[in-house]
Amino acid sequence: MPANQPDAQQALADYDEARADYMKFLSMSPPDDKAVNAAMVAMDQAHARFKQAMGDHDAPTHFRPV
Repeated sequence: MPANQPDAQQALADYDEARADYMKFLSMSPPDDKAVNAAMVAMDQAHARFKQAMGDHDAPTHFRPV
């Protein structure tokens, strides 16, 4: 099955954005735990969307709790 290129690229962009948010919220003093956790969930979701766009039908179906 061919990869869905636009969806995969968007998922990677979303992952990069969520990772930047994660690093920003983690580096706050004190860290914003709720925002850090939400960014981790967003990274999980983007990762799953990327895997599905690349044709992996066994992508993760659960995420970290918010």
